[in-house]
Amino acid sequence: MSTKRERATHTRDRLLRAASEVFDRDGFAGSSLTAVCARANVSKGALYCHFRSKEALGVAIIEEQSLLWHRLRDEQLAIEASPVQALIGMSFEFVRRLETDLTVRVSAKLLREAVFFDVVAAAQVVGWIAVVRDLLTLAEERGELRADVNVRHAAEQIVAELLGLQFVAQALSGGADLRTRLARVWRTSSGCLVTAAVYEKLRFE
Repeated sequence: MSTKRERATHTRDRLLRAASEVFDRDGFAGSSLTAVCARANVSKGALYCHFRSKEALGVAIIEEQSLLWHRLRDEQLAIEASPVQALIGMSFEFVRRLETDLTVRVSAKLLREAVFFDVVAAAQVVGWIAVVRDLLTLAEERGELRADVNVRHAAEQIVAELLGLQFVAQALSGGADLRTRLARVWRTSSGCLVTAAVYEKLRFE
């Protein structure tokens, strides 16, 4: 029974990897389940045991990344004493993953597709805002934030800026200058977020 379950898990993982590669290469609209099956070396029947449609494959890829921001938050808090610096570091690490991790890159692309935006974007954005709000709350408790900062509003604004940056960078440079744009935004916006003493110590890279 265990072996059968392991085979099923292995097949599902192969299908997700193959779908990510095909979607990345051909775009979601230009991809086919036939191409995904060929890439994964499985039959259509095997695919339908796990995913009922191409859209279901896309949703699964996005959901695979649903906890990424939580993992990045924990990783940065383990190496940064400042929660605000951890937040900045988290955003740059996410950009690095966009550049180097196929599943992260494809997940971000899929979220811009109307079919997925309507289905899963709200949950993803709510999750991202929660992670940022957690870091800002911790920063507030440690006296890093300015007295007039509303943590909930600031968290929503930061996520909006990060998502907007991805869209603008993709449209104008194919994403090549996303890191530069991110540094510029942090230098500008964090001055309104943290105290002067904290701002002087922040690294925007």
